[in-house]
Amino acid sequence: MRTGFRMFRGYVSGTPFNSGGAPTTDQQRYDLMSHSENIDTTGCDRITAISTRPEICGGSIRAVQTGLQGDWVSWNAIGPYVHVPDGGSITATIGITVERGLYSDLIHYPEDYDLYQAGLLSQEDLFHKYPAVENAFNAQVAYEGVYERPRFGSVNVVPNCFGCEAGLRLPRGSTPISLQENCLGRLEQPIRLITDHTYTWFNFDCDFCTGQAGFYQRHWEARTPPLSPNLNVSASYNYTDNPNRVVAGGDHRITLAWDNLSENRPDPKTREFDFRTYRVWKAADWQRPAGSAGPSDDDWSLVAEYRMFDYADSNFRHEPTTDTLLCPKVLVLNYDYPPGHPHCAEETASLYPDRIPLERGGCRDSATIGVCLRRGDLWDRQSGKILRPDTTVDCARDAAGKCIRDTGLVVRRLGPPVVGVKTRFQVGRYRLVDEEVKNGFLYFYSITAGDSTVFGELFGRRAAIESDAVTPQAATREGPSVWVVPNPYRGFPGIAQRPSSWDLTPSASDPTGSHIDFMGLPPGRWKISIYTVSGDLVAVIQSDDAVNASTRHSVTGSDGVERPGYNRQQDDANDGQARWNLISRNGQDVVSGIYLFVVDSDQGQQRGKFVIIR
Repeated sequence: MRTGFRMFRGYVSGTPFNSGGAPTTDQQRYDLMSHSENIDTTGCDRITAISTRPEICGGSIRAVQTGLQGDWVSWNAIGPYVHVPDGGSITATIGITVERGLYSDLIHYPEDYDLYQAGLLSQEDLFHKYPAVENAFNAQVAYEGVYERPRFGSVNVVPNCFGCEAGLRLPRGSTPISLQENCLGRLEQPIRLITDHTYTWFNFDCDFCTGQAGFYQRHWEARTPPLSPNLNVSASYNYTDNPNRVVAGGDHRITLAWDNLSENRPDPKTREFDFRTYRVWKAADWQRPAGSAGPSDDDWSLVAEYRMFDYADSNFRHEPTTDTLLCPKVLVLNYDYPPGHPHCAEETASLYPDRIPLERGGCRDSATIGVCLRRGDLWDRQSGKILRPDTTVDCARDAAGKCIRDTGLVVRRLGPPVVGVKTRFQVGRYRLVDEEVKNGFLYFYSITAGDSTVFGELFGRRAAIESDAVTPQAATREGPSVWVVPNPYRGFPGIAQRPSSWDLTPSASDPTGSHIDFMGLPPGRWKISIYTVSGDLVAVIQSDDAVNASTRHSVTGSDGVERPGYNRQQDDANDGQARWNLISRNGQDVVSGIYLFVVDSDQGQQRGKFVIIR
């Protein structure tokens, strides 16, 4: 029996059902999913495992190209699956490959594919003309993977007969059941017992080339870096109402915080905890180029690279603070103090609390110092800065309130494998402060994790979308201190001409792309009223107004409570900055002129003015 697509329909969003679009009723869904629309079922009449009906055989997609442009949606059915026991499950993997091509090639591909099927066009020629097809073929080869022997005698997880690729095992506590395999109309094997304590292997696809006795088939045989950690600047975490949030935006600073997920996920192939390095990336000066969802690969710059010290021994130490301090690394620092300066030792200790001078004859003479590390510390070799886990941060907990613990193998151990358990911690396990930022500007951050392999270190890809951007916010101030930036605002047509270089290219969610900011707002709740010089009310901004609701959706936190996922004008108690997009309360873009503002709060009332030039 051949498993493949049984139905496929692709259409531009909004197309009616009768014109090849989406079904809207249960009857339409049933009609669509029960037919072999756009599927090539050639050869299905030779499949007789269950029936000779062609419609029970899976095939390949043969949809006609329409040439329509828009947001495409697809419906598909995959099968058949005739040996699924009660309570069983099916996992389907669909690979989507993308390669540059011409529309003319897309039009001519069906006829060239027919030539290939007829043996009149070679596979090499087909790949040369259609690179996307070769890309898809390579993805399929990667998925097929390789066959490996199990490590250290785990014989129960590999087939025990040739051609047996499907292993069945019941959930714990289940009553054993019997199953007799039916292959091409013949009873291939006697009745076999499926239990809850070991795997029973079957050759359900009737193909003796898909399973090898004594070997495990590892799909997606490819090198993979560790997962990136959860970061406090991600849109799903950085929202005002998150009760557990480590606030990112501060006054001329951004505080990055992340968890230890990268360290706790073992390598999918070796099952070892082989994490080694964090890389911290930053993207600035992004102005939303047309069609861009976030920074491109060329926009990122490396901020720091923190490498774990003595990571093999530190994997399973529960009290790293009690480990002996080690000072194996030596740095040479050049100080401007003359020899014998009276505050030399004090200055060194205050500037570098994690470094211990090895000599004390004067700063110039004692320039060689040791970097003192505990097992499990991370340190940047270039700067010598140490990143130490915060042991006060609570563990990550499951639905039952228990600490989440991950199991894997201790890395690089000789002899039989040693199983270790690592505790997973919440965001805040590591923190890094970036003070090279300006209030009111957008910044993006990404942290990638690397491991150690025989091929060298592998790192994940840096990435962020627009809703992940963070902005440093001016601190609150007591007394009459509110001011507007920029003032005057000069709205030149070209973004590059504007002195307010934080302006962005307009988009559907941000129709102006421009803004002015009120800074030095008082603590507590406040309201800003903006007027023309003639006294007409233009706009009202309140401390609890949403800032980015158009690009954020609600978020369900670790406590199971759903909360709004947007940021508010007053993002936290220390936030003294508010943004106005120059849109009036009537939805109109404001014109040039002098504007007055009034700030009402518990501190009293403040007044000021600003100018807009367009």
